[in-house]
Amino acid sequence: MARYYIRNRGKRMGPLDVEKLHAMARRGRFGRHFEVSRDGKRWAQADEFPELFPDAGDDDGFDDEDDFDEPAADDLDAPIVDEDTPRRRSKKKSAGRRRTRSSTGGSRSPRRRSEEPADDAETERPRRKKRRPDPDEEAPERIEPERPRKKKKKKGASVFAEASRSAPRKKPKKKGLLGRLFGGGSEPTEVQPHLRKLTHIHNTLRDLGFSMDRLVFVGSGGEKISVGEHLGSGDGPHMLGLITLVGFQSRTTDMHFEPADEHVDVRMRIDGTLVPLCKIPKDSVKRLYGVVKVLCETKMGASQEVLEGNYSSIAPNRRSDYRVSFTPSVHGQKLAIRVLDADNAPQTLRQLGAPPKFVKVIGNVMEQNAGMVLMCGPTGSGKTTTLYSMLRSVDFRSRNVMTLEDPVEYQIDGITQINIDSEHGKGFGEMLPALLRQDPDVLLIGEIRDAISAKIAMQATMTGHLVLSTVHAPDTLATLHRLLDLNADPNMVASALDLIMSQRLLRTLCEECKHRRRPDKEEKRRLGKHFKDAVYDPVGCKQCLGTGYSGRRAIFELLDVKRQVGDVIHDSPNVVQLRKQVKDTDFTTLRMNGHSLIGKGVTTFDEVDRGIGVE
Repeated sequence: MARYYIRNRGKRMGPLDVEKLHAMARRGRFGRHFEVSRDGKRWAQADEFPELFPDAGDDDGFDDEDDFDEPAADDLDAPIVDEDTPRRRSKKKSAGRRRTRSSTGGSRSPRRRSEEPADDAETERPRRKKRRPDPDEEAPERIEPERPRKKKKKKGASVFAEASRSAPRKKPKKKGLLGRLFGGGSEPTEVQPHLRKLTHIHNTLRDLGFSMDRLVFVGSGGEKISVGEHLGSGDGPHMLGLITLVGFQSRTTDMHFEPADEHVDVRMRIDGTLVPLCKIPKDSVKRLYGVVKVLCETKMGASQEVLEGNYSSIAPNRRSDYRVSFTPSVHGQKLAIRVLDADNAPQTLRQLGAPPKFVKVIGNVMEQNAGMVLMCGPTGSGKTTTLYSMLRSVDFRSRNVMTLEDPVEYQIDGITQINIDSEHGKGFGEMLPALLRQDPDVLLIGEIRDAISAKIAMQATMTGHLVLSTVHAPDTLATLHRLLDLNADPNMVASALDLIMSQRLLRTLCEECKHRRRPDKEEKRRLGKHFKDAVYDPVGCKQCLGTGYSGRRAIFELLDVKRQVGDVIHDSPNVVQLRKQVKDTDFTTLRMNGHSLIGKGVTTFDEVDRGIGVE
């Protein structure tokens, strides 16, 4: 069981367990303005530990004048007693002494009489006998005292919508140059609502294994900003650090700061869906914008220009990169930050959820000296992540691996990665011939956009290179038709292509709150052979931020070109002819894979229709 130390005005007590602290809080001996530590060294405000307070109410009822001293180890379970307060005699002992004095005929002095407690007179009064009620007399109506109503928590309420309890004053801390530029000079008497809400969300979500004081931002020019130097200040580095940690905890891929008339709405893209986080006043968000611009080395006063940049964050055993974009709008600058967190990205195809049969087929192709694998799907469907998972299965020591991307998202040691720069004449068409002169064994091309890049990629395959790339198309058969539509030679397409894979990302149901039910007739018909006995619906809880979903799962559609459609490509078929060709094979569509996950209770019909389209 976790043990805590508490401290107030320099006096401390501990270690104490949670039950002991709950009892102390009910008696008013432990309040939210105390300081709390888990190891007796690093202290934080007690309001940051909501688990230490009972749910009886927000008012802790603590009297600031009460002190306590640090007890010995064997006195930890003893109640806290103020030494300055005299102990009162019990009523029974006081009454006994008075009866003794009256029997002996002793008299009390006036001074002694004045010092006697006021309730002694009540003790001397004779007890009245209870009067029996008259049956003909109406009984008086008994008025029940009103009990305070407990606030009920709404089922499925988002943790982002819950306001945290009032926080005490924080001690001012020394600030560096950026703190003086963006943080303001005086300490606020009360923590602002958006900081309370962010702190509450941070304390509610999963533990990262490190605290905010270990987070350091690194700018594009190498300058560093330590969040630990700005803790509790409410300035730009403090706000950015708090939002960054919430992004880590919720596996956020994008952060949006959208200006309104009097505030800025902060939303995060979690599992592919934007979730509201909080509202930040415009005067506070200016300090956050200033820190981001300093990190990205962009113009500070250019509020009507489109600005782009990048920075990084470093924490124990964790590094993340961020792509930043400022865009002017009616109410001010909109900030969008793309989070490139390698810790949240799957490293292998098995972690992505690919079926074992698909993993085996792809693994065989990745061991070849020549071939071509294409990924297709809309933007944000995880194509690049899947290609990087394929690259990690290649032996970098014995093979020369090179990538050409726009831009490079994840950096991998052991391979050569090149950014596209179309403004300076370094596009795909110009850089592909240059890469082929670097003697690559495996070549990853970010995207095949036109007939020139498609022709060069297929020629590289025919000359003994393994090529991986992406194409914007809805599914595998549409990708094959897209290449033929770019006037590619059908014979070259049939010879160069090995595999085409289509991918979608579906949100998975939260295991803590999903609801089981019997499906109706239409749902049974849609599931077909994948129907078992029940389906599940999302509900929403704190663990899933009230969305009903937690995490994402990829579904795949794999087309083995040479084995399944190799014979008909030479005739330049259309999509309808291609579908007839694969109908008699073991070809599995995206929708079939999605329905199999519904039958297993992993996702819902709404998610499958959202990712693939309505039937």
